[in-house]
Amino acid sequence: MKPLKQIYYVLLSVLGVLFLPYIGAWIKYEGNFSKDYFNFPALSAPDKAGFSVLAFSMAAAFFLAVVVLYAFPRVYGFKKVKFTPTQPSAKIPLPIWFWVGLVVWGLTLFMTCGKFQEPKWLLNWAYIPLFWGFTLMLDGWVYIRANRNSLLSKSPHEVIGIGAAATVGWLLFEYLNFFVDDNWFYPKADIVPEDEFGVYAIIGASGLMPAVFEIYNLMNTFPAFRHRYDQGPKIATSRRTRNIILIVALTGLFSISFFPEVMFGVLWISPLIVFTVVLENLGIWTPLTPIKDGNWSPFLKYSLCYVIYGFLLECWNYFNAIHDPLDPANITAYTPAHWVYSIPYITKFHVFEMPLVGYLGYLPFGAYCAVWWILCAFLLNIPTQFAHDEYSEVRAEPLEIYTN
Repeated sequence: MKPLKQIYYVLLSVLGVLFLPYIGAWIKYEGNFSKDYFNFPALSAPDKAGFSVLAFSMAAAFFLAVVVLYAFPRVYGFKKVKFTPTQPSAKIPLPIWFWVGLVVWGLTLFMTCGKFQEPKWLLNWAYIPLFWGFTLMLDGWVYIRANRNSLLSKSPHEVIGIGAAATVGWLLFEYLNFFVDDNWFYPKADIVPEDEFGVYAIIGASGLMPAVFEIYNLMNTFPAFRHRYDQGPKIATSRRTRNIILIVALTGLFSISFFPEVMFGVLWISPLIVFTVVLENLGIWTPLTPIKDGNWSPFLKYSLCYVIYGFLLECWNYFNAIHDPLDPANITAYTPAHWVYSIPYITKFHVFEMPLVGYLGYLPFGAYCAVWWILCAFLLNIPTQFAHDEYSEVRAEPLEIYTN
């Protein structure tokens, strides 16, 4: 297929994710949206359905199945992968950007978690240095473990590209959040003017994806983990099957405004499916491509990356606010981007602001980050080391792989 036609289909998939939810909502409300339907940032959310034992039990069972998959992959038919370790390389000093990141991240974390009310210029924009400071630290760690081979040291332009792609990639989810009646909202966003929050959201979103690729590269510097999921069940799908899955995902996006509570999870799954299927049909590599050969490592590791990063984000977010033990809804925060959740059926057993089984949403989002960057890099004709697993693995040492 000619490149121009490939670009056409990729753009069509993006437009589908953007417009199908809007078309569904327009039909539901007959074009008469409430005046606050598309308000951003949302300061509150409509009341949702209460706790459901059945829904929670189903989600908890899936949560447990995922934990078993990561901890004991052989239960699911994965073969054990062994490696022949070599002598570690000479010690390398931490690069300067690690220390810069540590100072920026540490100072910002101290100010936010210390519940300081000043200086406003820092607190109002706190998540930007928090996200990027952490990313610089991760890159410095990868640098010393991977023999001076890290994103910033070898491909600083790609870090900038991923940050730019992250802005659009995350704002897409903020947009989809309108159609599920605000699964998350920002109760203290009115600390700053609405237009300032909009600028903050655009710039701040740039820090939500680069850390994923840094964590992924860091994982690959640990030989015992790097190939842990290389020899799994082989699952190949025909083009017809993929197209059926694509239609189901697009239908889900169209339908979410009709059933926002029942289908709130579609928000996290459908964009990943749509973009992955379209790229696969065009012959463009995605983290799910190697599954047909039994190699689940890229997909499972990218998914795990955002569970790790998401847990840290939730931790930082929770401890920058004061919570009333008698009234959990009564929150005092001095950073406008503090977020809370309004999720039906599963809203019990919180870990920070997030319900425990809600962390499942970070699994598809981690894979989405990789797929979204590959899609953006393709559209913009930007070379990326993440377009194939062979080039995305940063090696700490040579390995000899064999299976039992």
